[in-house]
Amino acid sequence: MEIERFRAKPGRNRLQGGLFKGKTLAYADLSHVLVRLSSKHSDDAEDNAILVSSHVDTVFTSSGGGDCGSCVSSMLELVRALSNIAQGFKHSVVFLFNAGEEEGLDGAHSFITQHHWNSSIRAFIDLEAMGAGGKSKLFQAGPDKWLVDVFAQTARRPSANIVAQDVFQAGLIKSATDFQVYREIAGLSGLDFAYVENGAVYHTQNDAFKLVRAGSLQHLGDNILPFLVEVASSPELAHLGTSQSSKLEMVYFDVLGQYMVTFTRDFAKLLYSSVLIQSLLLFVGSMIRADQFSLPALLLAAFGVILFWIFSLSSAVAVAALLPRLCTYSVPYLAHPILAVGLFGAPAVFGGVIGHTLGYKLLRSYLVRSIPNSASVTAETEKFMFKAVFLMWLLVFGLGVWANAGSSYIAMAWLVIPSIAYGLKESSLSKHQAPRQLSSWTLLLGLPVPIVLTSDIFLSLPNVLISNLVRFDRHPGGGPPWVGNAVIAVMISAILCLSLSYLMPYIHRGAGVWISLSTIFIFLVSLSVVSYELVPAFTKDVARGTYVVHVIEANMDKLSSESYISVSFTTPGGLGKEVQSLAESGFTCGGTERPDFVTFGVRKGCEKPSDLDEDLWQGRPNLTILSDHTVGDQRTTSVLLKTMSSNRWSLSIDTDRIQALHVDIITDETGTKEMLVPKDDIAGIDGVHVLQFASGKNGPHVFNIELVWQKGISAEKSSKELLKLRTDLNVLTPDAAKTLKLLPDFCTLFGKSTSPYTLAYLSRLSL
Repeated sequence: MEIERFRAKPGRNRLQGGLFKGKTLAYADLSHVLVRLSSKHSDDAEDNAILVSSHVDTVFTSSGGGDCGSCVSSMLELVRALSNIAQGFKHSVVFLFNAGEEEGLDGAHSFITQHHWNSSIRAFIDLEAMGAGGKSKLFQAGPDKWLVDVFAQTARRPSANIVAQDVFQAGLIKSATDFQVYREIAGLSGLDFAYVENGAVYHTQNDAFKLVRAGSLQHLGDNILPFLVEVASSPELAHLGTSQSSKLEMVYFDVLGQYMVTFTRDFAKLLYSSVLIQSLLLFVGSMIRADQFSLPALLLAAFGVILFWIFSLSSAVAVAALLPRLCTYSVPYLAHPILAVGLFGAPAVFGGVIGHTLGYKLLRSYLVRSIPNSASVTAETEKFMFKAVFLMWLLVFGLGVWANAGSSYIAMAWLVIPSIAYGLKESSLSKHQAPRQLSSWTLLLGLPVPIVLTSDIFLSLPNVLISNLVRFDRHPGGGPPWVGNAVIAVMISAILCLSLSYLMPYIHRGAGVWISLSTIFIFLVSLSVVSYELVPAFTKDVARGTYVVHVIEANMDKLSSESYISVSFTTPGGLGKEVQSLAESGFTCGGTERPDFVTFGVRKGCEKPSDLDEDLWQGRPNLTILSDHTVGDQRTTSVLLKTMSSNRWSLSIDTDRIQALHVDIITDETGTKEMLVPKDDIAGIDGVHVLQFASGKNGPHVFNIELVWQKGISAEKSSKELLKLRTDLNVLTPDAAKTLKLLPDFCTLFGKSTSPYTLAYLSRLSL
């Protein structure tokens, strides 16, 4: 066993996609702990290794019990367990306890680009938490299939699904993990695990270790320990190469947490394409052989399915839009997510029943005119509605295959297995055989397998998205208050439309009325509970994400500078008790265009002037132009930045005028320089490139920034600032402390890589 403390050199990380696209992430004074386990009996054991990585840092607002104290504690136990058996390994296992993850994945970047063990790393495991507790879920993997295969073979209680990977990589969940660095920068293959239960406590003071049950840690250990033993003992690890491909070569999912199914992408393409083509041929063939009224009937039935979706989605979204008007808070179900079922699920089912009934009546009226034998109309109507659901799933499956989505297996299961059940129970061997109504056995045979395969995803995904509402407003107050509700409403409605679609052809037998009455009752009860606040929208444990920042907008002199307390919220919705408590203390609340925190802006919040004492004034940063010259057609400007005592700052750069950036650290009074950001072209998002810097407590405070202008830019002064700077201090000023005490106890500070600390200085430079 080797233990090493690694202090990284200053560096910069520039990722090409995801949350940090269009940004430069710079760092200094990062310190990590590494442990390497290897066998003394193998001469080349240290040449190849698998990395197990997690982070020891946390945001300033949280103690990090879940994110990622749970991961670190599991890693320590893995070190203990593996140290007793490492002598039998062919390869090494390296554990990285990194710092700087929360500020932009800096810790992983500094290790994989600087440490002398990095050349031996062949694969990795990243441990993360987007909540506290629950199962440790495999939610990203790839691109090499071998690691997924080994995990499937060795994990005792696997929890894994490629649907989570599709959702995460599609950007529906705004987050990033060290997985991106190891994949994008180093080209390694790996597995990414995360705890997602109690997601509402993420990055708040409520993220306490007490929420992480012992069973959660045991679940991770039961799966990872045998996996590491197998990988470290296998000669295959040495043959893993690097790859810049972003696509996983495998499709994977677990079955009730007991088994794991995996197959290659190539096999998936072959299987999916074969099923799709055969389904299309069978469907077209059945229509060619059918009676002349069948095609119009099928089109009407398909129109009924469309009505089913339209009415279901419209009903749920309408409630989502009305909630902010009916309740004090637009997300009144956040502390009690089960209420979302009554608020959005019940209207979705009610609307779906109405839409289906309209479609059913249209189809039936057509068949009454087209079929001589009126006794068979009901049976034919049911069967055409059932076939239209096949057509719906065929369309969903086709879109998934076209998009190359690994999760297309779900649509395939919902298409193929009910189709087989329908063929066994409903197909007629002769045209002269009298049609029969749909058999209940068709559902009993056709639905259990699809339900088993999708139940975990259908139940957990809405809960994860509801938890994310705590931090939904990236620009506080910047969007309509109903948007978060609409996202949840659409998700719940879509899940219900998909899972209940095969039941709809049966409901006209009398269940439709009872279902409608039941959903109305459930909705009214749920609405009464939230509108009369019989249960709170937020609690001390499931709190509202809040920014309380003492802002100092520093100008050239103290008299023209501004000092004020800014209060805003990451959780969407209006202000209830917050306004009452703040207004009595002189705060004004409402729409605003400030503060502009460089990485985001507050659009709606509360504000109160605060005295700017001499100590605060002396802590302001300084932006000074050292030189501004043109050689030929190339203009270059050098700026000196002094951040005073701040170790964390963000700088926005106008990319309409600036094309390249170079940053040096000034290490001493003689002007000695150490490169931080090498000279390179920069790309912007909406005309702005953001440079974020974070360091340890002994990090640098003086920087030289060289800006290379776009060619052909006029020398005339622009109304748009060339640079905008925010420096952060983890200091709670007396006025900010008083403000926190004024807020209800269900308001809690929220932190992330782009958010300010409780004291922030804002400066600008125009040229």
